[in-house]
Amino acid sequence: MARSGKARTNGQELYFEVHGEGPSLILVMGIGYDATLWTLAQLPALARRFRVVVFDNRDAGRSSKATGPYTIADMADDVVGLMDFLDLERAHVLGLSMGGLIAQELALRHGKRLERLVLSGCGAAPARTVYDPIQTWSWVKAHDPTGEAFLGQQLTWLLSSAFLRNAEAVQRTVALLSSNPNPVGPDAYDRQARAYLRHDALDRLGGIVAPTLVVVGEQDLLTPPWMCREVARSIPGARFEVIQGDGASHLVPIERPDDFNRLVATFLVA
Repeated sequence: MARSGKARTNGQELYFEVHGEGPSLILVMGIGYDATLWTLAQLPALARRFRVVVFDNRDAGRSSKATGPYTIADMADDVVGLMDFLDLERAHVLGLSMGGLIAQELALRHGKRLERLVLSGCGAAPARTVYDPIQTWSWVKAHDPTGEAFLGQQLTWLLSSAFLRNAEAVQRTVALLSSNPNPVGPDAYDRQARAYLRHDALDRLGGIVAPTLVVVGEQDLLTPPWMCREVARSIPGARFEVIQGDGASHLVPIERPDDFNRLVATFLVA
């Protein structure tokens, strides 16, 4: 039976769920989405072997909304506060996209709290890029009352061509996202985007001591393989894996769940 609730941490209230039994594994979601995405493909598989903690970041889903700007480091401290609330001294951490940035800061700021680290589809220095897609998405989010243009941006950047050619899969995805009772609004999205766009940990990644796996889809447009390889090369001893073929997009955990979940589970129990 899953446990759920809200944890007061770092001035926020984070909605969380705990599923399964075994070593603790915290899943950290990316910009603009909540823990619902993890339920599509990761929870059913990983909760068979791990005690999986999923949660909504600040400014997302059922968690509290921030009252001002914040940083990726603040969001990492949120996660540590959640660990304290759940009496987790140490845990594995898996971060997707912006969740990977949060996981990087968690590993740098609170290294003793990590067992193993998995970074999926994330660079380490958005602040070094003059123009980033997240800037465009934030503007569209604020000027798109129907949400159709924003959704189009998301689907074309985050999913593979093979997926976009599958009308049934696209329709299911649109229906799922449209039915979320707790969508992220423009102001909250902008605050997350600003935290993302200011992040630069590339020169500090050498300080990560947790065994690390960096995963990327071969067809990832947002954080292509070269960018994720840059992250892996900067972390001592990190393992780098590219999931190849159809469906290997930025959201490779959702499009290629069997390959992704197998890779993650094998690494975490090694």
